[in-house]
Amino acid sequence: MSAFVAQSSPKRILIIAGEPSGDLQAALLLAQVRKLRPEWSFFGVGGPRMVQRGLEQLVGIEELGVIGFAGVVRKAFFFRRVFARMEHAMRERKPDAVLLVDYPGFNLRFARRARRQGVKVVYYIAPQVWAWGEQRVKILRTAVDLLVAVFPFEDEYFHSRGVNVFRVGHPLLDVVHADVDRGEFRRQYHVPSPAKLIALLPGSRPGEVQRHLPVMLAAVSKLGERFSPLAPMIACAPGIAEQKLRSISARCGAPDALMTRDVYSLLAACDAALVKSGTGTVECAILRTPFVVLYKTGRINFLIARRLIKTPHLAMVNLIAGKSVVPEFIQDEATPARLAAAAGELLSNPHYRELMLQELDRVREKLGPPGGAQQAAEIIVEFLERVEST
Repeated sequence: MSAFVAQSSPKRILIIAGEPSGDLQAALLLAQVRKLRPEWSFFGVGGPRMVQRGLEQLVGIEELGVIGFAGVVRKAFFFRRVFARMEHAMRERKPDAVLLVDYPGFNLRFARRARRQGVKVVYYIAPQVWAWGEQRVKILRTAVDLLVAVFPFEDEYFHSRGVNVFRVGHPLLDVVHADVDRGEFRRQYHVPSPAKLIALLPGSRPGEVQRHLPVMLAAVSKLGERFSPLAPMIACAPGIAEQKLRSISARCGAPDALMTRDVYSLLAACDAALVKSGTGTVECAILRTPFVVLYKTGRINFLIARRLIKTPHLAMVNLIAGKSVVPEFIQDEATPARLAAAAGELLSNPHYRELMLQELDRVREKLGPPGGAQQAAEIIVEFLERVEST
């Protein structure tokens, strides 16, 4: 596909992105679409990055941040109200298309509703139906007009199941880079050169931070028994208050823990990282950061997910590699002792560390070439204008 086609009338797009990673991905896409079609307008659900790119925000992503099945049940009435509000906006404002970004629990339902109203549906960042079984593939096949995927195995998977899919390079390749080099970052935060710098990425939602940060800090405490000096630093994600992190750290006996919002420079400067499963694992691969993955959720959520998830790995880098590249510790396996042992191996075994870095380089190569958001924008613009002309 090429976006260099005759320009049509300005379009109004209803867009829904429901969490911080979706806000980032959607903002990158909006920036590229607006370069091609600055007269197009966007309204719907999104975060501060999308607002900076011209979104008319009807609902903010901070209102949608829940984890797992139990969290959705607790906020079911709220989600029904948001869904009804977006459906009303779709009926009243009659958008030319609906653009859905990840967030499958909400967005797949909305795709079906949009289809029933005769609105074209584009889905960006494919929902991980390959992990949860194929019950959601039918929705993508019947309710989504165009799926734009970013991971290497998704193209063949969705094509073989009758979904109209185009795969582009991963958009994070264009934005994940350190703002300062390793030495300067350490000087800024007064980390002595002999110290082992350990990055802690507990998550981008309050519930994730509450579950992951204490076990990470406990693992660092055990690591301190083997490696000295040790400098742990907490990555503070957008939307997470530093005071929240300081409060948790103080309760865990680490009141003076370092923290930063310059997450990419931290990952580039650190010796190893403890990372909550999610987008952070892809960012680590891009930055060549050796790391250990963990994930903890509520007991009910875990029991349900264990019955539904069909893949042998949870970490995206392991799924892309098709094998275990980085160690994963899920739920009860995510203990301070196990995390400390795995991170300690990265700090003490140069051969193991180098093997992991080589595998992460292969994962990065599989993510495709840079320019993914631009390519996605071109595909989406051409598709919507071609649909209009037919």
